[in-house]
Amino acid sequence: MAQAGTRKREGKSAKKQGFFARLGLVAKTLIVGRDDGAPPSDRAQEIKGLVLLAGSIWLFLAMISYYRPYTDPDASGLNWGGKLGFYLAQVALSISGLAGLLFTWIAGCWGAILVARKAVPSPWVRAFGGVSFVFALAMLLEMAFGESVGFTNRLPYGVGGWLAHVLVPVMQEKFGAPGLWILMPLLALVSFMLATEMAFYPSIVALREWADRRREERGESFVRASWNWTSGLALGLWDFLRGAPIGESAKSLAEARAADSKTIVPDEDDVEEAAANVTVEELTPAARKAAAAPLLEDEDDDEVAPPLPTPIAHDDDDEDDDEVDPPRERVVHDEDLDDDDAAEGAAAEADDEDEPAFVPAATPKKARLPKAIVKKAAAERPRPPSGPWKLPPLDLLEPPERDVGTDNRGVQDAARKLENALKSFRVDANVVSAQLGPTVILFELEVAQGTRLNKVTQLSQEIAAALRAQSVRVIAPIPGKATIGIEVPNMQRRKVRISELVSQKAYDSKQIALPLFLGVDVEGNSIVDDLAKMPHLLIAGTTGSGKSVCINTILASLLLTRSPHDVQAILIDPKMVELQAFANIPHLMLPVVTDMRQATNVLAWAVEKMEGRYELFSQVGVKNIKGYNALSEAELQERMGDAWSDERTPRHVPYIVVVIDEFADLMMQSKKEAEQAITRLAQKSRAVGIHVILATQRPSTDVITGVIKGNLPTRIAFQVASKVDSRVILDAMGAEKLLGGGDMLYNPPQSSKIKRVQGALVEDHEIQHLVDFVCKESAPNFSQELIQVASGSNAPGSQAGGFETALEDDLWDEAVRIILKSKRGSASLLQRALGIGYTRASRLLDMMGEAGIVSDHKGSKAREVLMTIEQWEAQHGAPTGQGAPGAAGGIDE
Repeated sequence: MAQAGTRKREGKSAKKQGFFARLGLVAKTLIVGRDDGAPPSDRAQEIKGLVLLAGSIWLFLAMISYYRPYTDPDASGLNWGGKLGFYLAQVALSISGLAGLLFTWIAGCWGAILVARKAVPSPWVRAFGGVSFVFALAMLLEMAFGESVGFTNRLPYGVGGWLAHVLVPVMQEKFGAPGLWILMPLLALVSFMLATEMAFYPSIVALREWADRRREERGESFVRASWNWTSGLALGLWDFLRGAPIGESAKSLAEARAADSKTIVPDEDDVEEAAANVTVEELTPAARKAAAAPLLEDEDDDEVAPPLPTPIAHDDDDEDDDEVDPPRERVVHDEDLDDDDAAEGAAAEADDEDEPAFVPAATPKKARLPKAIVKKAAAERPRPPSGPWKLPPLDLLEPPERDVGTDNRGVQDAARKLENALKSFRVDANVVSAQLGPTVILFELEVAQGTRLNKVTQLSQEIAAALRAQSVRVIAPIPGKATIGIEVPNMQRRKVRISELVSQKAYDSKQIALPLFLGVDVEGNSIVDDLAKMPHLLIAGTTGSGKSVCINTILASLLLTRSPHDVQAILIDPKMVELQAFANIPHLMLPVVTDMRQATNVLAWAVEKMEGRYELFSQVGVKNIKGYNALSEAELQERMGDAWSDERTPRHVPYIVVVIDEFADLMMQSKKEAEQAITRLAQKSRAVGIHVILATQRPSTDVITGVIKGNLPTRIAFQVASKVDSRVILDAMGAEKLLGGGDMLYNPPQSSKIKRVQGALVEDHEIQHLVDFVCKESAPNFSQELIQVASGSNAPGSQAGGFETALEDDLWDEAVRIILKSKRGSASLLQRALGIGYTRASRLLDMMGEAGIVSDHKGSKAREVLMTIEQWEAQHGAPTGQGAPGAAGGIDE
């Protein structure tokens, strides 16, 4: 009997504890949501949000109507919230004073978030931040107005409440009044950041960019711009309240401001600064809804380039709400559109004569070029655009995919299955976190002490079978952590569009020169890197894995962000169809190369161009392309001295991007020459702004040789067939576990940590829209010199007409002495010393090879000098006189 009584009492106790546990769980669920990863239904979440909204409004009314005179302690009947509202308002106002009103605001915001079916990240941190902010505000109110306000019938313990009334004297004694005035605002700022996850520095930067934009567009100071925005907002609100037609008011206000605004023409001293300025205007409402991005001011370490294209965020601060304007394009002022350097021959002489052009805002739009002119661009070489260059607007792209939300229940189920699968193989592991990416879910696991990590790696196939997944990838360990990672395919893959990356703060605008919008990683971070810092890129993967789409995304990134004045491109397409969509863009230096024999000549020309730029930079005394482009014309003249030439010296050196779509075909036909040229470019061309992108669908050792791979540290691996291919690309396994469709492993520059990334998607019709837009701005500006080099008529090593023809050239003797004195057979050296074009310099060098002065052509390597200056003078005599270098040097075109 005694035992039965004991069991009965234990049963009642257990039931009692179970009741309180369930009650606590219900309360916790109502406040912060479930913590077991299973989200409530949408209807239940909306109910909680509506309850919070209604409760916050009710409590707010109770607090503002609170009144309790000392002569009538029981005055609850006068309160709008009734007796319960009266007592709750009394508690809130007594503890925190007027700051207690913020509790109703916080509860209302939280309710609105729940009604909108949005997740509340880190709810306890936000709640702590909100309470701390209310406390800091109560302290500040008490310090500022406590003595003057005192206790009233509406504020039982003053403006800051009882807590602040008690703590302010104590803390003033400890920290002093000045110290407390420093401490409390700091606490308010920090707690506000915790409660809202707001960062102050981006807000300050956005405000500064808005002020700069208003100053550039309208010539307004910050005070004037703030006043105009405030007055416009007030006028619009007044028109709304009095029932006036908002469209007419906005139109009249826009016309008035357009009449007041004046075009700002830069001074001569500000030419360089004005050349990089960008005017960002309103986009269409569809583009506004896509996303917002920062206005980028390019202060790049490697160039003076135009900022990235960015739509205005639909905040009130960016533009006046009452302005209704049609979509307008962003404008980039090109300072001077010279060719790369003096090696561009006659075209460079003609182009260099153009003066910097600044077009006022009121200048009418130029007429479109006829299609016939565009088709004859290669033969007629049209002049580059001398006016402002308009970057493509973002509404040409598809908007970002809508986020379908996180299926927390499915993630939790997968985590439990993963733990059970490992336990069945005697691996004790616990899932500590799960990161949901667009393609895969990364589970971080802690394994028991003494467990060998390779044991988990060997179980990848068993884990995939247990989770019914196509494949899983094991990262053991995660770099920088004491956990291992297991990447499991996501149940619902999400497309990552390029517009998603362009239209958000995914990069540092001041440190990026050639932005590549690559994709989104497992953690949801945007992957936007600088090609100038890579400085070369290797892309490999099987057919259909996303390699060609990645190349299209890279080229689209350059079209979206850079003008032909800043970037020029060389496209090599053995397949003849992959890059034809870009055949007419004005960034091209020559038509798309489809013949691999021409590709070898083009690569050899790129090597000569690299050497020529190094010689130019050496004369100027700069280390890289950024240093050269940062110099003004006066500084260039001062540094170059007598070597300066108004016709031949370039004021601006653009970047050159060489894209080879299928490198394997080039290696099959000209392996030695191609490997030598690629190796030299990869080793030296970063500083002079020449960058190479190699792509292949056959990642074997005879294509991606050790020499090439060693000089291309930045690599992208798409899905491959075997572990061997993955090792060839990345020196690590894992690419064979990828899912295809843009799923890739990315080895970023200056890092050994490989990232799992879902590549950005740009579709064919988006590319066509971008190409059509830039082609309307300018026809292709092909280099006739490079076209001749590619065809082989003037390529290094080609027949040039015999030694007798050289003797008829009036620069022959001088050219020979320059080569013998420098002891290096380089066509670029002759270009600089004699001020001639690449065609004539290459022909003179070929004549020297026939005469036995220098060795024969050796691909991309410089020729060896076979005799000394003394031997030459002994055979032909000392010079009797020489003209000034370049005096007789015309341009042989």
